[in-house]
This record gives sequence, structure tokens and C-alpha cells, in this order.
Amino acid sequence: MIKLKEEHFPLFYKWWNDPTLRRLTSEVKGKMPKSEVDNILKKHLKNKKGFDFIITVNKKPIGHILIQKKDRKKYFEVYIAIGEKRFWDRGVGTIAMKKTCHWFFKKFPKEKQISLEVLVNNIRAIKSYKKVGFKKIKIVHNKNKTDTYLMTLTNIQISNN
Repeated sequence: MIKLKEEHFPLFYKWWNDPTLRRLTSEVKGKMPKSEVDNILKKHLKNKKGFDFIITVNKKPIGHILIQKKDRKKYFEVYIAIGEKRFWDRGVGTIAMKKTCHWFFKKFPKEKQISLEVLVNNIRAIKSYKKVGFKKIKIVHNKNKTDTYLMTLTNIQISNN
């Protein structure tokens, strides 16, 4: 994994506008303009409460993983997307998530948990998160009628994996 840089922004325009990936990871409908993608990612680069990484295989970017502390929440959240579909169902996301969570708890030993939300119909992702050690906590009913699972991982759960 490598740190997110501005040179990676075109990948996100491609990934975030892929209809299949969007159905699995996002509540947003329709195509995102390049300017909007760039603005979001520029904020990511400036965010001192977040850590953005590009997932690589053989030095080629294939996805994105982000850990950030939300302003209104007391815990960190993690987000992952494998943008290159040819790497789906190969365990790459599970490995990247496991490595990132290990890194996170080593860097922040006082943090007790990390959380994520996943659309309830994203079965592959849920299986992957369970392999890492995440547990379903509750269903979140969002205002746009999409339900997600809130899942958490504690520093004890990850150390046992």
C-alpha cells in the first residue's frame, strides 16, 4: 500500500463512476463529475484525522482504503473499495483490510475499536469483514432508504487474527 497522492485522482473518477461498484459501496446515484471527485480527494489529502492509502498489487493501484475519525463520532471508521474488478474475489481486500487494521491499532494503541458501515446487500464485503474479525452491531436505516450494517472490530479481535 502507498499513500494517496494527487496523481491517483483519475483512478477514483473511473472507480467511483463504475455502476457495479457504486451499487455495492455508495448511496449516491448518477455519475460524479471530475471536479467533485477532485474536491473530495483534495479534502482527503488535507485531512489530519484521516489516513488514505492506495492498495497495490505488483505496484499497480487496484483500490483504496481510508481510515478517518468523523467529527461527530468518537471512533475511527474504515472504508475500502477494490476498484479494479479483476481483483474481486481473490482475497485482496481482506488482506488489505487486515494489514491496515493491524497498522492502525499498532499506531494508535489507545484506540479500542474501529468501525465501518456496509450496505446489507454487499454480501462479499460482509464475508470479507467477518474474516478480518469485524462483528455486526446493528442495522442503520438511512434517510435515503438504504440499510447498512454497522460493524466494529476491537484491538483484541484483530490481535487474535
